[in-house]
Amino acid sequence: MLDEMQRDLLKEYVNVFIGQAASMLSEMANQRVLLTVPEVDIINMSDDTMDLARPLFNHGHIISSSMKFGNDFSGRALLIFPAQKAKLLVDACMGMEMSDYAEESYELIDTDFDVLKEISNVILNSVIGEFSNLIGTTVEFSIPDIEVLFVSQDEQKMYLKNDVYMMMLYTSFELAEAQVEGVIIVALGLTSLNKLLDKISEEIGDAL
Repeated sequence: MLDEMQRDLLKEYVNVFIGQAASMLSEMANQRVLLTVPEVDIINMSDDTMDLARPLFNHGHIISSSMKFGNDFSGRALLIFPAQKAKLLVDACMGMEMSDYAEESYELIDTDFDVLKEISNVILNSVIGEFSNLIGTTVEFSIPDIEVLFVSQDEQKMYLKNDVYMMMLYTSFELAEAQVEGVIIVALGLTSLNKLLDKISEEIGDAL
């Protein structure tokens, strides 16, 4: 759906937006947090011929945080990463010493969910807010919903079945003592997607 120039410019914008979120997370964690998006893609989920040989996100036990956003640019944004890494990420962002067994445990207490919600809020608000600024509009956000669930590779498309166009932003959190691979998914309707792609094409045209 994206040509090479569109993908490169979109990735460039996304990494700027993610860098701003990483700066805020670094302040929260009192340590350097690197957050990069090495790969960006847009998928049409209504395409029954879509090849899912490559997983859309880390399947198995996952942490899924989602928020809705609306106005002229609307959709749903999700942050998904392995549940095994949740406690590591929470402890790192709280500036706590990470225990040896943390990665093996899916047991999270209420305060862990509060931290995960804040991490998601920082990242998703930054990305969606900057996309809306790019296309010259404003958005309103819902509060993130956090879920811990099991999704097999075969169930990934079903989990996202209510969404049409998915912008997949494959992410890497790098902290002093932990690395977490995940994905930011921005689900858009055709109107909102076209607004974004039209702006990207306009920026490319201005640069030529």
